[in-house]
Amino acid sequence: MKKVLELTKVFLKTSFSNMNSQMGIKTKNKIGIVALYIFLIVYLGGLIGIFSYNIIELLKTINQESIFIGLILLITIGFTLFQSIFSSINVLYFTKDSEYILPLPLKPSEIILSRTIVILVMEYFVEAMISLIPLILYGVLTGMGVMYYITMAIALILIPILPVVLISTIVMIVMSFSKLVRNKNKFQIVATIIVLIFSVAFGMLISSTNGEVTDEQMMQMIMQANSMVNLIDGYFPTLSTLITALTSTSVFEVIVAILETIGISVIALIIYLFIAEKIYLKGLVGNLFSGNSKKSKVDLNKNNFNNSKLYKSYVGKEFKILLRNPIFLMQCFIPAILIPILMIGIVALNFRGIPAEEFQEVTSLIPNNTIVVVSVILGIVQFFYMFSYISITAISRDGENAVFMKYVPVSLYKQYIYKIIPNFIMNIFTVIVTLAILQFILKMPIITLLIVFVISMIMNAFQSILMLVIDLKKPKLNWDSEYAVVKQNMNLMYPMLLSMVNIGILVLITIITNSLNVYIGSGIILVVYGLLTYFVNRYLYKNQVKLADNII
Repeated sequence: MKKVLELTKVFLKTSFSNMNSQMGIKTKNKIGIVALYIFLIVYLGGLIGIFSYNIIELLKTINQESIFIGLILLITIGFTLFQSIFSSINVLYFTKDSEYILPLPLKPSEIILSRTIVILVMEYFVEAMISLIPLILYGVLTGMGVMYYITMAIALILIPILPVVLISTIVMIVMSFSKLVRNKNKFQIVATIIVLIFSVAFGMLISSTNGEVTDEQMMQMIMQANSMVNLIDGYFPTLSTLITALTSTSVFEVIVAILETIGISVIALIIYLFIAEKIYLKGLVGNLFSGNSKKSKVDLNKNNFNNSKLYKSYVGKEFKILLRNPIFLMQCFIPAILIPILMIGIVALNFRGIPAEEFQEVTSLIPNNTIVVVSVILGIVQFFYMFSYISITAISRDGENAVFMKYVPVSLYKQYIYKIIPNFIMNIFTVIVTLAILQFILKMPIITLLIVFVISMIMNAFQSILMLVIDLKKPKLNWDSEYAVVKQNMNLMYPMLLSMVNIGILVLITIITNSLNVYIGSGIILVVYGLLTYFVNRYLYKNQVKLADNII
């Protein structure tokens, strides 16, 4: 265990020490960076607190406040599973220190346990942002005692363990075949897709065991206080026990639930370490040292020299960089595809088995043509935009080759626009899927749906251009691995910051225009973001040469 602790310290130090220099933050800017972090945390915490307060108060009116616990824990587990897909692959196999660790007298289980602790530390940061404030607010609003807060702290420690172990096990099994393939880069891409498919399939399998609820059972749940929490407690092995621990008033039940959760987590961890002992090194060595054994064959013909339209060449190049590089594909491209697909799966699972007549009767009660609904939809779209890292790394991805932008006979402004087109296209896909699902649920008027789509596209253009401007102002060009572009790049916090600010603006406009017609309120939002997009685009055009001075 001593070796594990020492190795964990080394991995944590490697991951978090010298973070300022890795991200390009100068010492004199430390105060500004800390202030920015504090502002972001307070702002995000405020938004989460406001939404949590309203949801809890609403649930209290129907004596179903305990379902809030289940929802928060389910969301936390979902985020942990999603984040673990990428962090597990990166931390377990794509770190630069692996070559130095292999010759040391360490067991595979010791290496994997240390790296798993690093993954868990990362997950705890995400968990603190998502779960801590809502759970504390729930305790305050429902008058919980000291036992609840102690149980909450224990639950927050236990929640990420099983998701991380499950995803990491899938990653190890898939990566164990890396030595059998010749093209390492292609295998990394295929492996990531396989892990995603297995993870989604596992989530669907677990949730399908929750069963259906009859009309009589639903009515009994509504009439009986806090009984509707049973609707979601079967979606994950430890979810039911943690819900029991946080909602029960019996000390004995709380202790039993916590012990049961610990037992499940420990058993899963033991199995995980046993598997790691057998296959982890095989995948790690295969990933590090396998590669193409055949020489690349270049097939040239006259079609390779035909003139192509300029924008096609530039945009095609950007997509090729994203698709052919495993790190860029996993961090920048796949989330834009994966999140909407997960939305479809979640909606399909939650509404399965419900008769069409009953479903329509329930959804008809939701006001589908108000400024509140429009703002909520735009807020959901903004939430997905924060995972879009294509524009914010558009210049950085080129590395030292970005300097050639200055010497080709094409205006810098055109090159900038070509670089944001992939980000714009991927966001369009996200918007279409989101609106399609919400339209299926809400049955909005077509004119309102079109207005929301137009506003989303304007916000899409605003986000794409602004993120490119930020990357131009502070590009990360001197990197020795693609991993540094997306994991050691301070700029990647700006999509989340912008999305949070946009959600705040939407909330403010909704409060001001709540008494007005939905089309007037939507028009105000359209004008606001139309002006913002115009000014940021004008800034990019007028300062195209000056911004390029940072590309050296």
